[in-house]
Amino acid sequence: MNNKVFSFINIFGLAIGLTCCLLISMYIYKEFSYDKHLHLGDRLYQLDTYSKMDGKEGRSGKTPAPMAPAMQLAFPEIESYTRMIDAFQDDKTLLQYKDGKDVKSFYETKGYFADSTFFRLFTYNFKEGNPATALNEPNSVVLSEEIERKIFGNEPALNKTLHINSNTNGEYDFKVTGVFIPSKTPSHIDARFVMSMKGGDVGAWVNSMTDMVNNNMFYSYLLLKPGIDPKKLEAKFDAFIQQHAGEDLKASGRMKKQYLTPVRDIHLYATEGNVTPGGNLSFLYILISIAVVTLLIACVNFMNLSTARSSKRAIEIGVRKVLGAEQKSLVRQFLWEAILLSFISFLISLVLTILLMPLFEKISGK
Repeated sequence: MNNKVFSFINIFGLAIGLTCCLLISMYIYKEFSYDKHLHLGDRLYQLDTYSKMDGKEGRSGKTPAPMAPAMQLAFPEIESYTRMIDAFQDDKTLLQYKDGKDVKSFYETKGYFADSTFFRLFTYNFKEGNPATALNEPNSVVLSEEIERKIFGNEPALNKTLHINSNTNGEYDFKVTGVFIPSKTPSHIDARFVMSMKGGDVGAWVNSMTDMVNNNMFYSYLLLKPGIDPKKLEAKFDAFIQQHAGEDLKASGRMKKQYLTPVRDIHLYATEGNVTPGGNLSFLYILISIAVVTLLIACVNFMNLSTARSSKRAIEIGVRKVLGAEQKSLVRQFLWEAILLSFISFLISLVLTILLMPLFEKISGK
């Protein structure tokens, strides 16, 4: 209180540095937390593709439809698999619900088709329905809580019928077999509603596919049995590809390899061509450096100001020594002053972080 200008500069200088560090740290934490909530995440892998043709190389998280089922038959190390495909021909998918005489129509994005095993392998918090059986039947659909409220209001959606008109799948009636609450932990899968891959145009299309070279459009995931080394399993993939697709690859002048990526690493370590755009690890390291340097600058500024002020406090210290103050009490006084200023700065930085959060979310897109 006796040095208001000094205190203001010191407190707010440190508070601004802490605020920058907190905002960047939250962004970094979110980027590193993708798919950490999955119960089977330590055994769940995405089957990815490396291809080369005419000297051009490419990596993708997509495979042909028959590959995952064939691999499960060929390799006893694979306990289960699931596949999914986005409604790739739909900018928006039309969902309609007939409520008495009225028909409610909604255009929704981020719709996917998946195998019946999808919700057994991926962890979703179901508000209604059973995740183990939600996609067992043809023409069944699982909605996010947001879509449920939009269409049905406060009424339960389970077992109600939606008419879904999709350029990818055609026009069919779907029974709502589940409603999930989106996880607070982010995922590389951004689905808002998931339809059964059985039935419809997609089901007929999938059942007719036998080619393991073309139509690399499906995201395939393999659940390995406990204790299986993914690298040893990967080493067997080349022989599998030669057996099932070697002649077709040779005829088309292409080379193809399959490899595994842990689901928890997809967001930061997987290549392009995945369900959602991945993060940039180099960019995160730069942000970490910025956060550390910003905090160091704020701390150095805090110490410099305290040091510059020490000469003015020399008289105070001298008088206190003359009056009998011990060295320990003087040290404690200055330490507690520094701790108090730092604590006030931290409280202010928390308030600033909360106030800046909406703006930071817009800037970061998170």
